[in-house]
Amino acid sequence: MNTTYRIMLILGCFLLGFFLVMAAFPGVFTPYGLKDMFRPWLAPSADHVLGTNSLGYDIFTELVHGTRETLLIGLSGSILMIALGTVIGMLSTLNGFPGTLFNGLINIFMLLPGLISLIVLSAFVGHSTVNLIFLIAVFSWVGTARNVRARVIHLNSQPFIESCVVQGYSRLHIIFCHILPNLYDLLLSRFLMGINSCIMMESTLSFLGIGDVYHPTWGTMVNLAYRRGAFMRRAFHYLLPPGACIMLLCLSFYFISLGLQSRRSEIDL
Repeated sequence: MNTTYRIMLILGCFLLGFFLVMAAFPGVFTPYGLKDMFRPWLAPSADHVLGTNSLGYDIFTELVHGTRETLLIGLSGSILMIALGTVIGMLSTLNGFPGTLFNGLINIFMLLPGLISLIVLSAFVGHSTVNLIFLIAVFSWVGTARNVRARVIHLNSQPFIESCVVQGYSRLHIIFCHILPNLYDLLLSRFLMGINSCIMMESTLSFLGIGDVYHPTWGTMVNLAYRRGAFMRRAFHYLLPPGACIMLLCLSFYFISLGLQSRRSEIDL
């Protein structure tokens, strides 16, 4: 593996590991609970690393506890996105009406304005975390479906698949034993980058006030900071850290994706 990609992979794993530990063991990083209250708008100090917000809650504590919700939405949304994209992408390669139907579904969702549709639909289904994950996945699977469709069409034209058909293997056997294993690298790459996409989409929605306020994420923190006057007070210690954490978390998955792709390319060679 190229030295640059190796460093990126190590750095990505380190950043992701740090955030995973923060999400799993928040008490290691902060001695306060989410409901512990202090004087409002305290400046950063030894007792409060990022100060306190307008209600007197410790900002760093909110940041630490928001890690779990942000990761949960990113991972869950990406898993559901991959599942939908894989199934629909493979169904679109079928002959006849079923293939035409699912291929048309892909083309329709490509034309839909994702963010606007999410904003409108969230007003009807509610702002809970589960609804948000479902909506993000529903409007994020198209890219995966298109890539899966192209790869499956290519695989179906290969001699080893034609040999399996001639020998009488069932379609399910061919899919699970020969096609899905050859989609591994594609799905892994789409999964890692899908986490970034889901996190960014959730952060955008939360900043617009559509997130789950009962289970706040980093995006919700930015929204609340803006609404409570942090910008007017120049409280950048409240505004910037959630955005920086979103950037670093997305960078970790991006670096891991690049490192794994480089490693995969060397193995293929």
